[in-house]
Order: sequence, then C-alpha cells, then structure tokens
Amino acid sequence: MLPLRYPWLWMIPGWVLVLAVATGTLVPGPMIRAVAFNDKLEHAGAYFVLMIWFAGLYSRKRLPLVALGLFVLGFALDALQLTTKTRTFDLHDVLANGCGILAGLVLAVVLIGGWCQSVERLWAPSA
Repeated sequence: MLPLRYPWLWMIPGWVLVLAVATGTLVPGPMIRAVAFNDKLEHAGAYFVLMIWFAGLYSRKRLPLVALGLFVLGFALDALQLTTKTRTFDLHDVLANGCGILAGLVLAVVLIGGWCQSVERLWAPSA
C-alpha cells in the first residue's frame, strides 16, 4: 500500500464498493432487472471503478496483482451465482469484468495511479 496519511479513509470506501459489487452480483435476478440498463456495461463499469479506486492505494508495480485479484473476485462471484436459484454463471459477464479491469489498469498505469496521494496533498498539505 502507498504511504497515505489516512489509509483507513481510502480503504473503507474501497471495501464498501467491493461489498456493493458482491451484493449486486448475488441478489436475486428479478431485483437487479428492475434497475438494469445494460448488463455487460454494468459489469465493465463496476470493475473499472474498483480498479481505479484500488489503483489509488497501491503502487503502479502492484497494480497487475490488484487487477488479478479483482478478476478472481469477479470470476468467483459469478461462479457463486450457481448456488442461487435465479442467477447463472455467464462467461460473458466475466469477460466484461475483465474489460473493465483492463481499462482501469491501463488508465491507472498511464495516468492516474496513486491518485489518493495526490488528493491528500491537495486537501491536507503537510505543515
């Protein structure tokens, strides 16, 4: 993890996002369809946000591990859908997750990796 002044302030929302994605993946299908607009875009967008969030917490050299962890999370959550009565495993969902992760990884490596440190410098400059 990067040296941050307030690491807990950054980690808590990140894990809330993970919990939200897990919940959205595992709740009964009819509940999700009521708010869905494009399933694959939702998958890609959710994992893009997760990748960007955690890219702010870890160094660029650790980002491939973060990406791999998120991909495994997405695969595992989709596989867990097999234990529900209203959801199924969908390889296209896993691929959409991967696309979101890859897009977030590229953006983080090229431009915004470690963004949490930049925000802390702007909001709470050292004395």
